[in-house]
Amino acid sequence: MNLTIRQLTPTDAAAYRALRLAALRAFPLAFQSDYEDALRQPLSWAEKRLATAGDTMFGAFDGAQCDARLVGAICLRMPDGRKVRHAAELKALAVDPERQRQGIGRALVAHLLAHARALGHVRQISLTVIDGNTKAQQLYAAFGFQPFGLEPEALLLDGRYHAKQHRQLIL
Repeated sequence: MNLTIRQLTPTDAAAYRALRLAALRAFPLAFQSDYEDALRQPLSWAEKRLATAGDTMFGAFDGAQCDARLVGAICLRMPDGRKVRHAAELKALAVDPERQRQGIGRALVAHLLAHARALGHVRQISLTVIDGNTKAQQLYAAFGFQPFGLEPEALLLDGRYHAKQHRQLIL
C-alpha cells in the first residue's frame, strides 16, 4: 500500500462525497449523519465542507499521484475564539469499507495529532464515539484518548437509542 496523507480541498469534493456516502451506508452507527440525508446533499455541500474555516480535513490516498484513490478522511475542528482555541475536536473519521483494518484509520489519527501538536496552541482534543463501537474505542484508546462522559440516548437508529462516549486527549 502506497499511502499518502494530505489536506483535502474543494477539488477533492467528489471523492470525499463518495467516501463519506460509502462509510455512512456501511457503518450507520459510527456517524451522527444519516446516509439518506447525505445522499440528498449536492456536491456543493462537500465543496463547502472542505472549504469551511476552522475545519482541516485530511485525506488518505492510496496509489501513485496521478491515479491515487481517496481511502480515508478525518477532520480537525478548531473552535473560533481566543478562550477556546486550545480545545480542538477530532471529527468524521471515515475509512473506505473495503479497506478496513489496514491501518488507514490509525495513520489518519496519527497525522491529525501531529498536525495539532505542530500548531503549538492546541492543548486538548476531544471526540465522541458510539458506546459499544469497540474497534473505534480501541483505536482512540491506543492514542491515549480517555473517556470523560457518557451521553445516554444520543443517537436513535432503527427505533433503538445508543449512548455516545465523550473522550479527550491532553497533548
